[in-house]
Amino acid sequence: MKLRFSYKFFILIFLAFVFAAILFIFQKPPQVGEAPETIFNPATPDVVLADQVLLNVPFTSQAPLADWIDPRHQEGCEEASLLMAWLWINGQNMTKDEAEKTIEDMADFELYTYGNFRDTNAYDTARVMKDYYQYEKTEVKINPTIEDIKNALRQGKLVLVPVNGQKLNNPNFKRPGPTTHMLVIKGFDNSKNQFITNDPGTRLGESYIYDYPVVYDAMVDYPTGDHLSQDDRPKSMIVISK
Repeated sequence: MKLRFSYKFFILIFLAFVFAAILFIFQKPPQVGEAPETIFNPATPDVVLADQVLLNVPFTSQAPLADWIDPRHQEGCEEASLLMAWLWINGQNMTKDEAEKTIEDMADFELYTYGNFRDTNAYDTARVMKDYYQYEKTEVKINPTIEDIKNALRQGKLVLVPVNGQKLNNPNFKRPGPTTHMLVIKGFDNSKNQFITNDPGTRLGESYIYDYPVVYDAMVDYPTGDHLSQDDRPKSMIVISK
């Protein structure tokens, strides 16, 4: 009787091992370079303190499906930044497919309405927010200080800044990086002297950290157009309220 029990136990162990081996062999391997879907919980509260702010903003890159050849995505940092702001306002998230389509649709809208979608400066980007989304709670500030950015965040407002992306020295950008770029500043941490951003220029841009002086030195209100000169251009920020 004891021998029969031992034999059955051995068979069960052997079958379990075979089953586990089959699962391991046929399990789909992760795709190298595949961007994960953003996990966004609209119920997560914003953190708003005097020395630290983190707004709950969903993330998308400007090329959600990694189509960097399409100029609407190659030049889509402003559109992606506005999309993130819109999702934040409404407490929503999007799939990659939905974000891809929205960025393309917004660029098409700009081309049809204004004749251009490339490198829109702060005022023209704010205009897209008003015309495309019919949303008026936007304000452009010229030559803001670091403290101006932090004060807007302390008030629970989102900040978008146009920058010379090459000055960010983000290792995830294709070298040398974009001279015209826009990102979302959703928080800061005074204990580390860092801004917390959603940078649409990389699939790894969610909650990307930059030191205060890095962002501020890179800020420039580049002119609307196709990579026009940034000489003598001021700094700017777009402040968006819920």
